[in-house]
Amino acid sequence: MVSETILSVQALSKNFGKIKAVDKLSLEIKRGQVFGILGPNGSGKTTTLGIVLGLIKPQSGDFKWFGKPISSTLLRNIGSILETPLFYPYLSATDNLKIIADIKQVDYQGIDEKLKLVGLYDRRNHAFKTYSLGMKQRLAIAAALLGNPEVLILDEPTNGLDPQGIAEIRDLIKAIALQGKTIILASHLLDEVQKVCTDVAVLQNGQCLFTGKVETITSQGLAVEAMAEHDELLKQAIESCAWAKIIDQQQKVFHIQLDSGHLASDLNRYLLEHEVALSHLTTIKKTLERHFLELLKN
Repeated sequence: MVSETILSVQALSKNFGKIKAVDKLSLEIKRGQVFGILGPNGSGKTTTLGIVLGLIKPQSGDFKWFGKPISSTLLRNIGSILETPLFYPYLSATDNLKIIADIKQVDYQGIDEKLKLVGLYDRRNHAFKTYSLGMKQRLAIAAALLGNPEVLILDEPTNGLDPQGIAEIRDLIKAIALQGKTIILASHLLDEVQKVCTDVAVLQNGQCLFTGKVETITSQGLAVEAMAEHDELLKQAIESCAWAKIIDQQQKVFHIQLDSGHLASDLNRYLLEHEVALSHLTTIKKTLERHFLELLKN
């Protein structure tokens, strides 16, 4: 059975003056995915989210939610956080969420449940101004979840947080995903996307360079890290090898991708045959970050 398409984006384009923020972008997001939109600042992530939420009008292209054009009815099924969370500083979490519930025209019954989910129930009667940045972000997620939307959109949810706050948001996203919700997460933090997302699209200058499963990326082929006393000879030997490719170099350390079926020992044997003795050779797991850097180089 084919998974239901939640969001379909076809050849979206948006310019701001001479800047192409989004350039013929196409994406497809399925039900139940935690879909990461990954790219450096200025790659078009936030503009794309603004378009699909009906906040920004595109120059061209089309998108559909649940197979239908966007409407106020459909938007009730989408919870989103695009900007810095804004709440009344002197009101409690509960009172702030009551205001959000009134705006969304939903009852108050789900407020305590959402506060428990985001770990703020014990602080529900405390003023928003007393919250840490991570707590404020978690309250914003609770607000986005009021009304039980099927889809949750998060734009840079860990931006500005300390390591503990990042870990808390990461665990929260995983917990929400386990409830069966579809999550769309825009971020420039590769490590966080790898830890929480099932699927990813890599954007640069408004264009999609890659889309696919995160697990597929991290299981591709075998990568090794190698060093030799004469790094220029090492570089030349690898460049002459048909089944090895240099994917990164940091000073004298080479990161090398091997084609399927080849091992680190094969590379070591090949280099010895070409009179290059390695001083260091170790297998490394391919990460989303390494794949991302490869894409940007091409």
